[in-house]
Amino acid sequence: MQKRLHAFASRWQASDLLSIPDFRNLWIANSIWWQARWMEELIIGWVVLEQTDSASMVALISFARMAPFMFFGPFFGTIVQYASYRWMIVHSQYINLVVNGLFSILALSGVLEFWHIAVGSVCIGLGSAVDWSSRRALIPDLVGKERTTDAMVLETIPQNISRIFGPFMSGVLLEFFGASGGFLFLFASYIIEIIFVTRLSSNTDKKETKNTEISPLRSLMDGLQYARRHDRIWGVLVVTFFMNAFAFSYTVLLPVFARDILNQGPLGLGILAAGIGIGSLPGVALINALKRYGNDGWIFAGSSLLNAVAIMIFSWSTSFSLSLAMLILAGVGQAGFSVMQSSIILQSASDA
Repeated sequence: MQKRLHAFASRWQASDLLSIPDFRNLWIANSIWWQARWMEELIIGWVVLEQTDSASMVALISFARMAPFMFFGPFFGTIVQYASYRWMIVHSQYINLVVNGLFSILALSGVLEFWHIAVGSVCIGLGSAVDWSSRRALIPDLVGKERTTDAMVLETIPQNISRIFGPFMSGVLLEFFGASGGFLFLFASYIIEIIFVTRLSSNTDKKETKNTEISPLRSLMDGLQYARRHDRIWGVLVVTFFMNAFAFSYTVLLPVFARDILNQGPLGLGILAAGIGIGSLPGVALINALKRYGNDGWIFAGSSLLNAVAIMIFSWSTSFSLSLAMLILAGVGQAGFSVMQSSIILQSASDA
């Protein structure tokens, strides 16, 4: 028994990365950011559904939020090479802070309308496209390329824990305090996150870049050509495109499934969405074990397939229990997808 415990402890080496001050501050900030992200998605979706009584409008708001990722994400991914990662993250969070502050004021005043949410969602999407690229690019600089997978596993833990408590808290806040309570909570969360991001040292600033004479657009094209020449990177990008387009998009319509198909209120919606996080926790532990024995490409592909099958069954279900079970299973697959996606790309990319 003692030998087994020792073996388990020796395998779990990711936690020592928290001794690095900059990574620890980023990890805490990311934990708060993930919590706010899951809450924001659910709160906005439910508010739009209640305002418009239209699944199409719920999907449209999600598109407004995700469109900046689709159209500008790759371009922003090259832009961050020319600026401080810390500066990028902080200022993108100011956007979230202002938008949710305005949402809370409008909701408290009883004048929050659909077009307010649409404009705010576009702003959040623009900030998030820059923010996401900066957070991911910063991790290898903080922990070293050889510890990138461990860092991704460690980061996925609060990501998935927040995916349990974030949706559940959203349901509670909507049920008992309404939309204004939810947006006020998000406003406070972003204040705390900004405090931790500003504690990152100046070492996290990107002071030098290679080939700075190359324009961001040219850098983007070079990146795509580089990915096309490397099968592992290109394969991950192709799978990611299809998963984002056809698998992960179900989260947008969770309020519709909860209210119109499963006859649930905000609290039931929160429980359903929390199921994804419940499944992600054992998923992270499973990936941490498998990555030492299995091929990371097969783990990535298997996780993607598991998620897709679970969501397909969920879409046919009219039972709350079965729907919750499938979302838990989808969470297991999504955890593997998330960890291995970033890990494969960052480890496969050349430093040149």
